[in-house]
Parts: sequence; C-alpha cells; structure tokens
Amino acid sequence: MNYIGKHISSLPTPAFIVDKEKVENNCKRMLDLAKCNGIHLRGQTKTHKTVEGGIAQTGGTKRKIVTSTLVECEMYADHGFDDILYGFPYIQSHLERVFALTERLEEFHLMVANQEACQMLEQSSPPAGKVWSVFLKVDCGNARAGVWWEDQEAVEIVKFIQGCQNLTFQGIYAHCGNSYAAHSVTEVERVRDTSVDMMVRLAGKLKEAGLECPNWGVGSTPSCSHASNRFESLTEIHPGNYVFYDNQQVGLGSCGLDDVAGKVLTRVLGHYPKRRQMLVDCGFTAITKQGIGSQAHPKMIAPVDEHQNLMLSNMTQEIGFVEPISSEGNIDDTLHPVGSLLKLIPYHSCASAACHPTYYVHDSQGIIGEQWTPCRGW
Repeated sequence: MNYIGKHISSLPTPAFIVDKEKVENNCKRMLDLAKCNGIHLRGQTKTHKTVEGGIAQTGGTKRKIVTSTLVECEMYADHGFDDILYGFPYIQSHLERVFALTERLEEFHLMVANQEACQMLEQSSPPAGKVWSVFLKVDCGNARAGVWWEDQEAVEIVKFIQGCQNLTFQGIYAHCGNSYAAHSVTEVERVRDTSVDMMVRLAGKLKEAGLECPNWGVGSTPSCSHASNRFESLTEIHPGNYVFYDNQQVGLGSCGLDDVAGKVLTRVLGHYPKRRQMLVDCGFTAITKQGIGSQAHPKMIAPVDEHQNLMLSNMTQEIGFVEPISSEGNIDDTLHPVGSLLKLIPYHSCASAACHPTYYVHDSQGIIGEQWTPCRGW
C-alpha cells in the first residue's frame, strides 16, 4: 500500500521509519570526512540494502560501495552502480553469480580470506577480456575472517595473486569490528589508530617485497565517526551503520540520539499497572533483541524515543513489554492511551531494519515522502 503524502501516524504497526534529513546529514558527514583526508569512501550497504541509501552514501555517483550479500551486488548492478566490492569471503559456490557480475560491470571485486580461494579463482576462467579483481581480507584484531596482519602468509598470498593469470590484486581490507567492544571514544580511537598502523605497515611490507598494493583501508562506523588525520595514511574507509546509526552507536560515542535516523514505530495495546507495564505491537519479528545487558538498564532492549524514562524490556513474537527504567517509576497511562504511538530506538539498526519489507521515509514533520524497498536474502 502506498503511504506517500501521509503522516507516519497513518501507518500500520510495527513499521520501520526513516528520517530522510538525518540520513542525508549522516552520509554527507562521512563523505566530507573522506574528502578532507584525501581518501575514498567505500560505503558498506548492509545496514539498509536499498538503492536510495546507496545513492546517498555515494553522493549520487553510484560508485565505490561494498556489500555483504550477492543479492545486494545484483540489485545495485541492476540500478546502474559500479565499482562494487562483494565484501564476503569468496567460496566456489559463488562462482556462477560472480561470473555474471564480473561480466556486466566495469569494476567488480571479490574478497579473499585465504590462498585456497585464490586458487579456486585462478582455476576458474573469468569472462572474456576480464580478470578476477580481489581484495585480501586482513585481521587486525577483530578475530573474524582474514589473514593476521603481520603473518608472512599475507605476503605469500599477495605474491600468489600477482603471479596468477586470472587474478588482479586490488589491495588489503580490514574491518575494525573490535571497535564495538570499546567502552569509550578513547578506546574506539585506539582501536582505529592501531588498525590503521597495522594496515600501513602491511602495505609497506608488501611494497618492500616488490608487491604492488593499490589500496589499503579500514572501516567500522565507530572507528570512522571521529575526525582524525590518521585517515590520511589510508586510501579508503568503508563504514556502513552510520546511514541509520542506532543506540549502540550512541553508547559508543559515534553519534547523538538526534542522529539516529531509523526507528521502529509501534502502538500501545494495553496497560497493566500492577506490573508497571504496557504492551505494544512490536515483538522480536520487528526489532532485534541484541543489546540486552549492554545498555542503560540490564533489561533494556530499546529505549523509547522522547520518553527517557521508558524502555522495551521483553518481547514475544508479536508483542513487546514496555516498563519504566527506574525501579521506582510508573507509567502515566494518560500519556499513552491504547492505540497511541511510540518510537523505539533500535540497539542495532542493521538487524532491526532487516525485519521490515519496507522503510517509510519521512520529513521532519513526519510526512512520508518515499518508501524504500530493501533487497532480501543472500
């Protein structure tokens, strides 16, 4: 159903609503940070997975993005984007789809995390006139995918790539995911600076070995949300969550509450004063449970926007429980009659947005101007 021109209060709930002005401001700040450091922004699209969000991240150029799924790559290719990095470790089952993407795009890049992936690609013929363009995934302390930054293995893999007929080396890529474990901005900046140093040193090590390294970059929204001249020593950054931000980013100091663009709209179902609770129509199919034990209250799933004393504290599949944050507080039922609206601030916008087939994009007055449709699946 089309809600364009209507107020968000007309929406069925639960619904994922997006403040367009905040998205635009968030994207402009990140583009400006990259520009003032003389580097490129390769925005990660996995938070929103929409064409419109990708346009905002690229400043309208539709160039230089990184995705987490092939279905994102295919959607962006269908809508005129190029210079796309599939930022997920390559395995052989991806071949048919990456072949098609390599064939149709001017620049399509793959992520490899080990030499086995490189060997698979070398043994697989690319489209006529093309080669497989690859980034090497590097671990700088996140302890997920990739080769450890100071291991000789990284040099040997790049040496193998540059000796291949069917591969071309694009550079090294690290995700500062360990910045999410920080407890202060100072800690976030320490993780960022350490990761930058590791990548610069690895790039230097490759050059000393006679191996060209065109690009080296780091990225996570916490590590890229604070200005620093350390970025000047990179060629690109690749954060993603900043498009919407969320309560986790607020807690990490990446943004303020006023910067959070994506929220979940819900309606009050009933009041239960003996339990100091009210029920809403937002369960775990509409917002993530991530964040319990990591926010202002140990039971908090999501704070209630514009009501600092209230939180979503529990959920079943379709129902949420809202209660006061203070153990001595009560809910004023007269402020929240049955059927009235509340806005929940997700702890993790990526996971919460993924619950919804449509994003209702509104202006500062709450009038819906656009409906964004994220791609689904893998």
